Amino acid sequence: MAEANVNDRSSVERMYDKDTFEQDAAWNARGKATILRGVKILSAPDDEGRIELSRASQHAGEGNLEGDSVFVPAYKVQDALSTDGNAYSSSVEPVSPKGGPGQGGTADAYRAFIDQILQAAQTGPFKSDIGLDEDRLKGFHGG
Repeated sequence: MAEANVNDRSSVERMYDKDTFEQDAAWNARGKATILRGVKILSAPDDEGRIELSRASQHAGEGNLEGDSVFVPAYKVQDALSTDGNAYSSSVEPVSPKGGPGQGGTADAYRAFIDQILQAAQTGPFKSDIGLDEDRLKGFHGG
């Protein structure tokens, strides 16, 4: 588990670097992948924007009914687009990755993934903290 800040993009990039993203995205792109790899956001941002992150894997059909964390799987979404803009008219892996800003390379896919983590951390459906008079603590709980 690592601590990052939603106001400091580089803190998330240090925790989940580009090489790790490429490995996990390649794993997730396999046709029979039942276990997805990515990042699990373990806490909502506090007042200063700090969050807890962890590199994680999750079964493709697994959900989070408790709402205590958010899983963001690693995918290269623009690999399906070729340089001429036609969907699925080129190979899945570019023959010569461009990587420059706005040119559709792996760097853009990584930036989009980090953006997705930051957005999920800020808007994710996290449970509120349990307080002393919380309704979830009242009543009989077995025993």
